[in-house]
Amino acid sequence: MSRWGNVTGGDIWLLVGVLFVVIVAVALLVLLFPVPTRGLGARPNPSAGYADATARFDRLAAEEEPVANPAIRSLLLTHGGPTRRVYVFVHGITNSPRQFEELGRLLHARGHNVLIPMLPRHGRRSMRLRELRGLRAEEFRDYADAAVDIAAGLGQEIIAIGISGGASVVGWMAQNRAEMDTGLLLAPFVGVRRVHPFVGTVMANAYSRVPSFNIEDPLEPRRDWVYRGQTTRALAETLRLGRAIFRQARHAAPLARRIIILTTARETQVSNAAAARLAALWRSHGGNVEEPQFAAELAIPHNAIDPAADPAKKAIVYARMLELLGEE
Repeated sequence: MSRWGNVTGGDIWLLVGVLFVVIVAVALLVLLFPVPTRGLGARPNPSAGYADATARFDRLAAEEEPVANPAIRSLLLTHGGPTRRVYVFVHGITNSPRQFEELGRLLHARGHNVLIPMLPRHGRRSMRLRELRGLRAEEFRDYADAAVDIAAGLGQEIIAIGISGGASVVGWMAQNRAEMDTGLLLAPFVGVRRVHPFVGTVMANAYSRVPSFNIEDPLEPRRDWVYRGQTTRALAETLRLGRAIFRQARHAAPLARRIIILTTARETQVSNAAAARLAALWRSHGGNVEEPQFAAELAIPHNAIDPAADPAKKAIVYARMLELLGEE
């Protein structure tokens, strides 16, 4: 007799039921159990001076050398010694330091030291989204710490500027690093447009745990300094960093002297409402936060500063940023 001879239809349905319950329980665990954010606090180690800062950048550049696209590297533009202001730029997810190079060189020409470090796993030789599959929020934290540490030896006032996912990194700097003078968050990605915060949290939980997959956009123009499309892991881990900032902001004031959240009324990708909630949390603890916004009639898109962006829109954004920073 077959070993299955004594198995009845009831036994089979019981097995199916148990299997279904297990699958549902695992799915709920993946979706609803929060991905931890408590390990995303600062680990400061500021450089001791200009020589130490430039030596640290040289080590960073040497680590990039074997894996980075030769045409895309972290940039350090200096004047041979510390300046009153040092500008740190953080490019967006899938982009590269080229995104801020034009503005960085403009500010360098005005007498400031400028640091534009490449985000983790970006600018690789393949220029393919697969490079971001293993990205974690802890890497953003380490990157942010290292950028502020280097900048501490390059100038008296550290001003960090980031866009989209890079703006989330600057938000983390503003919350966690006392060396920060000003953080300017341009179109920060701390929530998804038209997605309820609970749904966004579920998305971040799931995409941080399941294998990463790419989100291709056939309409996105090909640019040789950008990974084309998006990847779920990078999006989820950026949102996870944003969740860490929200958690920290509920309990403590930001350490930066000033925070500017610059948004556009024509936003199509990130949540301006989420940025406003973060600003309110910072203010509730006495943070100095400003929330200027480009009016709808200006039709400023999410990424108006890319090298391939409309020059007229870019000029408007540059002028407003420089005005806010006292550089007009």
